[in-house]
Amino acid sequence: MRLFARACLIAMLIGTLVNFPIAGAADKPLGMITQSSSARLDSAAAAVGATVYPGDTIDTDSTGSIRLRAGTAQYYMMSASSSRLQQSSNGINAELVRGTAGFASGTNDIVELSALGATVRSRSGEAVHGRVSIVGANELVVTSYRGPFDISIDGDSHEIADGQSVQVQIVDAQDQGGGSSKGGNGSGTIPAVRNRKKLLLVTLYVAAAVGAGVGGYFIYHELNESPHRPKEQ
Repeated sequence: MRLFARACLIAMLIGTLVNFPIAGAADKPLGMITQSSSARLDSAAAAVGATVYPGDTIDTDSTGSIRLRAGTAQYYMMSASSSRLQQSSNGINAELVRGTAGFASGTNDIVELSALGATVRSRSGEAVHGRVSIVGANELVVTSYRGPFDISIDGDSHEIADGQSVQVQIVDAQDQGGGSSKGGNGSGTIPAVRNRKKLLLVTLYVAAAVGAGVGGYFIYHELNESPHRPKEQ
């Protein structure tokens, strides 16, 4: 009986030790807050230098802003915005719930941003700056300040070219009449539309080049401001 109890104790200890690496992996940080003004991390004030993890929520007030960094990738939010952070093996992965979020990636990190079910993703080996705004129940404005990146939903993919600003409407595929919208493959039709639930209707803004150029200067300044002199509240 005593030997049996000892064997059970040893088995419990081994099980506890085996579970330690799993718990540690689940708690792997995504990055760090480098700038914060009138912003929250979960339910607390977001402090510069705080570590962020998958599952964290970041919010900004009507006059707030926040910026975080993971490797060479950066993610920031404008005022009255909210995001949920998600697991990422190389860069930043976030869901924009409301408002406006910007991102930048170096050549070694990837930024993936989802909004209204659509996914904006930078490309491996491409340094980019971009911004996404939720402007309606099924509508986004997506801008490239530097470099190309992609937006997709249910296999319908479109390139956002360098300097482009576009309006993106998310629509039901069945309402588009089986290929009345141009797909991301450039064929002029959307293959296997019956297998898709959503499509992207992308409209180019006429003033995209001017707006992107001016906005690009300010976003470049913000993304490259020294983290040693952040705005904090």
